[in-house]
Amino acid sequence: MQKHSDEYRLHHLPYLSLMGSFDLRHEGRSVLIAPAGQRLLSLLVLSRRTLTREYVAERLWPDASGIRAAGCLRSALWRLPKLNQPLVIATPSTLQLSQDIETDLTATEDILRRAIAWSEPSGGHIPRRTPLPDVELADQALSSDLLPEAWDEWVIVERERLHQMRLHALESLACVHRSAGNFGQALDAALRAVAGEPLRESAHRQVIETYLAEGNTGEAIRHFRELRSLLRSELGLEPSSLLCRRVAGAAGRDV
Repeated sequence: MQKHSDEYRLHHLPYLSLMGSFDLRHEGRSVLIAPAGQRLLSLLVLSRRTLTREYVAERLWPDASGIRAAGCLRSALWRLPKLNQPLVIATPSTLQLSQDIETDLTATEDILRRAIAWSEPSGGHIPRRTPLPDVELADQALSSDLLPEAWDEWVIVERERLHQMRLHALESLACVHRSAGNFGQALDAALRAVAGEPLRESAHRQVIETYLAEGNTGEAIRHFRELRSLLRSELGLEPSSLLCRRVAGAAGRDV
């Protein structure tokens, strides 16, 4: 019964993706939505609560007068696609995303939290019997940012929160896979974290530790030197003393 219910929701209810790009799908097809409608739905998803019309209008059209912004909001609501069920539950004073809409935001956060929890000390909120997220199966959550082409303040704050979660998740996966001897997967996760934030030393540390664990000391030294050069040129900083001692100890000399 549960499997039948899940299949019904997947094929018959709207599914909204915000990771990577905005995409609303219904019955297997992408639904065209005007830019104002996209911003409206995105705001309702990210807010996770019922909002007043006044608040929504002010957030979406901050430079317009109150009357003008309210008119733009009414127009955006009227132009939303008419599907089997409403996308937005609207009252004279409030707006709320329909509970029938599935989004990738919840699934993304779940994947990231589970990945982070695997490298935390036992006693965390998520039991260790929780399956370890696979880097490839969780590719979208581990590789995509939230609405990367949107620059509204309310998007930027949430995007940075998820971006930091993704970096921590990738570092966690690198650590867990390395401990299990899965060096290829560990290196893949670590290098994804580096690509996501090239100046993040903790991400580079996972790369270096993986090289050392698989016996590639020369690769570890090369990567450390590249990191040192990058930090010096971009920030005028040196790698942390902890990382310097770790690499020097592995090399048996100063590097």
